[in-house]
Amino acid sequence: MNQPQVLAYLNQHGAVLNVDGDVVLSGDESQEALSFGQDSHALLTQFVLLKVYGDDAEAFLQGQFSSDVKELNGAVAQWSSYSNAKGRMQASFLLWRLEQTFFLLVRKDIAEAFHRRLSMFVLRAKVKIEATDSVIVGEYLAAAETVRPVFEATVTGTAPCMIVSMGSQIRITCLGVDGIVTLPSFAGKLLASRLFDAFFIRAGIPWVSKVTYEAFVPQMANLDLIGGISFRKGCYPGQEIVARTQYLGKVKRRMFVVEVHADDCAAGMDIQVAATGEQAIGKVMLCVPLTVKKYLALVVMQISAWEGTPFLAAVPHSQLSRLDAPYSIPDLQEG
Repeated sequence: MNQPQVLAYLNQHGAVLNVDGDVVLSGDESQEALSFGQDSHALLTQFVLLKVYGDDAEAFLQGQFSSDVKELNGAVAQWSSYSNAKGRMQASFLLWRLEQTFFLLVRKDIAEAFHRRLSMFVLRAKVKIEATDSVIVGEYLAAAETVRPVFEATVTGTAPCMIVSMGSQIRITCLGVDGIVTLPSFAGKLLASRLFDAFFIRAGIPWVSKVTYEAFVPQMANLDLIGGISFRKGCYPGQEIVARTQYLGKVKRRMFVVEVHADDCAAGMDIQVAATGEQAIGKVMLCVPLTVKKYLALVVMQISAWEGTPFLAAVPHSQLSRLDAPYSIPDLQEG
């Protein structure tokens, strides 16, 4: 990430890397920097791009992930997840392939642990797993915004410049996987890295991070609603729990797009309702500040909790308001 061309680009746009390696705007990083009505882009330093390759890579990943890896043909991408034996997600990610190499876009704070975990099961298979030094850029195209986002992402380009498009609204460009980065022109103004998460939140796209590690089964995070689970493929870690939830039970928790009015809000915070006392009925998955004491968030919580008044357990007088979801949520009583 410390490539000279990237650092020069940030300097030209009045931005710097902070101690965590994320892009922040110089001076006052106010919430005025984020607008859903304006084209914008950000260096997605909160993500890491992993690559998996080798003669046995497809078969290996097919036995590990919730999506059907065999359907990847070089032109489409998938949402997918990796779970423990109890079906709890250790990672969610965007997955695609170019020729015989698979690429996984995953949150930075879990990437190393996820890498180690996958590597434990390679054994004698002809598979290599590596973290790349790719520069990852997200673009938001306001003029192309549609009522419902497209979850069947498409892939174009080659390893020096791969572009994954989620409909016509969000593009993710991965640059310089195997070499020097060449930065093209990007849409609109430069945002701080963390602000781009707001566009993922509005699109209802879940990202497991360190504070939500093993907190949810895939259906709780709506992965079944965006094509991230195949119920026709063979076994993978947690598959029995995922299948049982789908066919023998009812998903009692789902992920919602919410507006939070509170003094503070962060991923990993518990959610409560008065009727259940101090028992947590949900958790914040992803959160971005919009204005003072106003946040946009993804929360996973009991569907029935909307009959009460959910709030953040650690923040007195906080309020959660459910916004329209970009897809239909089963068993949710509208009204």
